[in-house]
Amino acid sequence: MRRFRKPRARVPESRRHFAGRVNRALDDPKLQRALTQAMTGLRARRNAAFESFDFAKGRADLKQRRRQNLDRLPELARQFAERVEAVGGQVHFAKDAADARELIGQLCWNAVSEHGKTAGHVRPVVTKVKSMASEEIELNPFLEAMGMEVVETDLGERMVQLTHTRPSHLIAPAIHLTKEDAAGVFGTDADVRAIQRHARESLRQKFIEATVGISGANMAIAETGTIVLVTNEGNADLTTTLPPVHIALFGMDKLVATLDDAVAMLRMLPRSGTGQLMTSYVNWITGPSRSADIEQSLTIGVHGPSELHCVILDNGRTEMLTDPEFRDALTCIRCGACSNACPAFMAVGGHQFGHIYNGPIGLVLTPFHHGLDEADLPNTLCTQCNACQEICPVDIPLPRQILEHRRRGRKSLRKQALLGLWERPGLADRALRAGAPFSGLVPGAPRLAGTPYRDRAPSPSGRGEPLTIFASCMVDRMLPQAARALETIARSAGYDIGFPKDQWCCGLIAANAGDFEGGYKLNTKLAASLGNSKGLIVTPSASCFGAFTIDAADWGPAAGDGVATRFRDSTRFVLGLLEERPELVRTGGGRARVAYHDSCQSLRQLGLKDEPRRALELAGYEVVEIPDIANCCGFGGTFSIEWPRVAGRLAEWKLDAIQKTGCTIVASDNPGCLLHIASAARARRQKLRVAHVLELVAERLA
Repeated sequence: MRRFRKPRARVPESRRHFAGRVNRALDDPKLQRALTQAMTGLRARRNAAFESFDFAKGRADLKQRRRQNLDRLPELARQFAERVEAVGGQVHFAKDAADARELIGQLCWNAVSEHGKTAGHVRPVVTKVKSMASEEIELNPFLEAMGMEVVETDLGERMVQLTHTRPSHLIAPAIHLTKEDAAGVFGTDADVRAIQRHARESLRQKFIEATVGISGANMAIAETGTIVLVTNEGNADLTTTLPPVHIALFGMDKLVATLDDAVAMLRMLPRSGTGQLMTSYVNWITGPSRSADIEQSLTIGVHGPSELHCVILDNGRTEMLTDPEFRDALTCIRCGACSNACPAFMAVGGHQFGHIYNGPIGLVLTPFHHGLDEADLPNTLCTQCNACQEICPVDIPLPRQILEHRRRGRKSLRKQALLGLWERPGLADRALRAGAPFSGLVPGAPRLAGTPYRDRAPSPSGRGEPLTIFASCMVDRMLPQAARALETIARSAGYDIGFPKDQWCCGLIAANAGDFEGGYKLNTKLAASLGNSKGLIVTPSASCFGAFTIDAADWGPAAGDGVATRFRDSTRFVLGLLEERPELVRTGGGRARVAYHDSCQSLRQLGLKDEPRRALELAGYEVVEIPDIANCCGFGGTFSIEWPRVAGRLAEWKLDAIQKTGCTIVASDNPGCLLHIASAARARRQKLRVAHVLELVAERLA
């Protein structure tokens, strides 16, 4: 058997080189068109498919089943092996990528020796279908080095193979290519039917010539020894049926206990992935081909393969299984929905947003399969918008897992400098005051206010019910008008306002950058500064409210006992006032039209959907929905500073959507989003007032 020379260890990609790839993706009009059309189309079809099925109920059921299967993986692997061997198949276990390559290489070599269909001067043919695991272990170059012709039979995979690139999406590998690209690959007219016809004709002979067919598996059912393939093109049937040897390669995470578990996955996988109620083909393969039609004498290898080999791959999965932070990632069903929902993925594509596995789940899996160095730069492209977890059919906490990897990975000098400054409030105060006149010159950075809110904040008078404002570092320094609006509204309701001057930052800016220790220190200092305050603590920053009351538990021991219980987000606080005391706002006058932007944290973490709209309506405004395609404005805390061009692309999409509403006012409850959208609107000279919900409500007070 010929040996494949082990590749040399790769030098980690430099940030400069990676940034060049990101910028080229942003500057490629064909890629941008392909990505936006594909992502918006997949999301629309997915949403339509779930109109006939309860997503929340299906997700809860599948999540429970997948978690229960994880608890039994060693047992399920043994049971699966017993069932497969009982029907004439063989099961092999590979501890890592090298082990799997060697094992499959030997199986292919044996198959050629026993079943070879070709003359000596022609390379043996191996056809492949539906196997991201083979990409994971980089199988193709290994087999090619052994002298075999490896033929990808999925249309998209074939395009990727012939262009010498890698899949850019878990279920749509050629999503980065247009029909013009495909026509160039196959040498046909740029017509979808012509391309498909050429692929069909050129692959037919390969199916017939193949000695080995290699597939993956969407599921491997322990109780029956069955592997399940979910496909649309029909190539899986040909790849797993025509060659005399079928090899199925899949991760140990694909094991499920029962047929019922497989059916539960089938209810969610096609809907989540391609927006289908069911795919065109679902192959259930239990052992090699066999028949007992002649005198009830069992014969193996009739019309289909005489050999079935299942290669079950570990390659970091056991490590993931024993890590409570990442264990849930093994419940992934590889639907690709997280990529479809990810705004940054739509901006730069899968070749930048990941390694071999791409998209949000790819950022989580890559460090276990290929090392942290392959993932830490793509990891920085995550905005922490939480769209991936919201759409995930098994509710994997992808944003939190991505942050955990970010904590361990490399950080840019720009990010390190910013965090170092932010964790020193006194130094930060002097730097921000000195830099305010020049702040608009930094790409991606919001403008600093000439006078921060703290310089004008009131002291308690001792009259009225006490209320403390936590402005947040961003509102204090960049959007003080939002804090002043909150102060005005609260005063009108009879509150006595306080503002502890030692307050600074909730820690979110550090934690989102992967510095949990820094986030914890900032959060602890904030709790101490608010410890002696009176009454409710209300903040105009929804993100900071979520950080202090929810996220901070992940950064370290609970700080500020009793402080978190007094925290309120300004949206629910103001809505409560307006509902209880409608006389606070004046009646009459026109109803100005306001486009409302849902910030990622407000909507997905805090569940604030109806509340801000209701508050604006009670204040006399007509709220207009934004027909967004990205579901994120691109701010993402330090993300907009680290990746200003990616953040800018998302902001452009947001402004385009706002423009379609015809509104000249856009509102939100998140100061970061407001500052980012305002900066983008100024850059393209779009006439637009960008205002906090509090500002608009304050203007309607009686």
